[in-house]
Parts: sequence; structure tokens; C-alpha cells
Amino acid sequence: MFLAKVVGTVWSTKKSPDLEGVRFLIVHPYDLDKEPTKNIVVVADRLGAGTGEMVICAYGKAARTAIGNQDMSIEAAVVGIVDRVDINENISDFRLPIADLKY
Repeated sequence: MFLAKVVGTVWSTKKSPDLEGVRFLIVHPYDLDKEPTKNIVVVADRLGAGTGEMVICAYGKAARTAIGNQDMSIEAAVVGIVDRVDINENISDFRLPIADLKY
């Protein structure tokens, strides 16, 4: 799994039948430099995440399980919307840029 920031939405009028009704988002995964990467990942979303939110994403079987269909043609999916991230300062100086981050 990985943490990412939602930066956009993908609209597709023609897609595989098993993807009908599935919403797709564009996310920037966070890297160890505490910033969104320049890479993007297109993820399926059934939770209703919005632009600017931090999300937990999964790849492969975990993603398909979260969406509810192991035969679905997806590789990545939102599995959670982050409310807060707490990190022990003694272990790491890693800080994620979300408004309600608590230390």
C-alpha cells in the first residue's frame, strides 16, 4: 500500500464492461522526501475521495478485493481516505503535508 494525494479525475466514456460505474482518480504517491512524486497512478475509487485529499492506495489483488471483484480489470484502487497521520518524532522526521496532521 502507499499514501498519495488526489490531483485529478479521469473521465472515460468507453471502457471494459466490468469497469462501468467505477470512478477513476489521478494520484501522486508520496515519496520519502515528504512530497508528492512527479509520477502519477490512475486508481479506481469507490469511496468518493476528492481532489486534494490524502488517500491510502493498494495494488493488485488487494486493490481488486477493496473494489469487490477479483476479476475486475484494475491494478490500483483507493482503499482508504486519510483523516490524520501520526508519526513518532523519535523514529523519523517524516511529515506529510495535510492540514490536520498531529505530532
